[in-house]
Amino acid sequence: MDPLEIVVKAGPHLRRACPVWVQLPVPPDPRPTLSVLDAAGAEVPCQVEVVGMGSDERLALAFIVRDLAAGEVRGYRIVPGPPIEPLPNPVPEVPPTDTDSSIPTAAMPDPIDVVAEATSTEAVSTAGADADTPLVVEAETRREKVPGVFLDEVDGRLLIEIDGDLFTAYHFGSDVTRPYFHPLVGPTGTSVVRDFPMVEGVDGETSDHPHHRGMWTAHGDVNGHDNWLEGSGKASIRHSGFPRLVSGPVYGSFDASAEWIDRWGSVALTDTRRVTVFNLGPDERLVEYAIRVSASHGQVTFGDTKEAGIVSIRVASSMDGPTRDRPGGKGKIETADGSVGEAEAWGRRAAWCDYSGPVGEDIVGIAILDHPTNPRFPTHWHVRDYGLMTVNPFGLHDFTGDTNAHLGDLIVPPYESRVFRYRIVIHRGDATVGEVRERYHDFVNPPVVELR
Repeated sequence: MDPLEIVVKAGPHLRRACPVWVQLPVPPDPRPTLSVLDAAGAEVPCQVEVVGMGSDERLALAFIVRDLAAGEVRGYRIVPGPPIEPLPNPVPEVPPTDTDSSIPTAAMPDPIDVVAEATSTEAVSTAGADADTPLVVEAETRREKVPGVFLDEVDGRLLIEIDGDLFTAYHFGSDVTRPYFHPLVGPTGTSVVRDFPMVEGVDGETSDHPHHRGMWTAHGDVNGHDNWLEGSGKASIRHSGFPRLVSGPVYGSFDASAEWIDRWGSVALTDTRRVTVFNLGPDERLVEYAIRVSASHGQVTFGDTKEAGIVSIRVASSMDGPTRDRPGGKGKIETADGSVGEAEAWGRRAAWCDYSGPVGEDIVGIAILDHPTNPRFPTHWHVRDYGLMTVNPFGLHDFTGDTNAHLGDLIVPPYESRVFRYRIVIHRGDATVGEVRERYHDFVNPPVVELR
């Protein structure tokens, strides 16, 4: 394989810390490691994954473009290195659990981010990381302070570390009503989601809505069954496996399969979710979350209700806005259309929503970014001053006051599926300080990458 030249064009937006991808043909065996060099010859951490199958197999090379000004063009060089050493303990393939094995490849650009066939977990390169750090690892191969983003499955949790420090954990054990993320450690080193009910008695925390667990996916009316609340007679979501686990210097990523169980104990539908955590540095956390919901067991109706969230977040209580019980709340809700506060933002449609407020001595924010390919873009927001923020494209009659209680129903016919894709940005300051508007363009209008 010969060296390759690439250029990255910022377009009309500042690229402060933006993931980019380059599609490459798969070289013949023995496959080389790859390095990315900037114009000065300095090595840029990169990560390569084999995606696709058969004749569609290709390499997706990822790295982070930093501080690329609007209108600027920057050149890089891809240089082949020594042959790849075989992985000691690759993650075994897990057969799909539903009739649609496609996985939303949220961590890769067009055309790879079109829903593709199940992705290979073969590691190709870890340029920029320790040479002994495999791209795909199991808990048995874990080392202390692994550079980059590292995934480790331990006792019903998938721990996700960034440069050796815990960022979050995906809780999926048999005792969990539905999978959730907790904590979510922001750029100041403190979690930006509420600890209750996972941890009780935390000073200053609220204890309402015990089904609000960190960051999660749920829906209050699935074929008439409540998969939002918890307890007797409620539905649930059951984890069923990790078809893909990836660690590396640029990102860590996993695919998780799940079954949505109705109140009678039967499977109503299945989903495959892809979660990718990027290593952007100390001042920002970036998570990409895509979920494919499949009507694998018959038609599915996501009912019209405000009690739903493809992505739901309960922010830390210190970030809450002013409420009747806590009028001194300093939290701030902002949306892409300029709405501020619950009174303006609740139920409104917008391409993104940001929730910021004090965490310790700092102001920190969390933004959820909606993608134009999602059903009913731009989404409605079920966002409250008491700390809840959810992406909800379903609750139309609640949000609009229409008398038709089924106005927002979303029907997925048998054996069809729908894909939802979002980014979550955890940043310093409010939406302005965190440059959320620019981060949104990183997502929907990414830099142009040309191979020369």
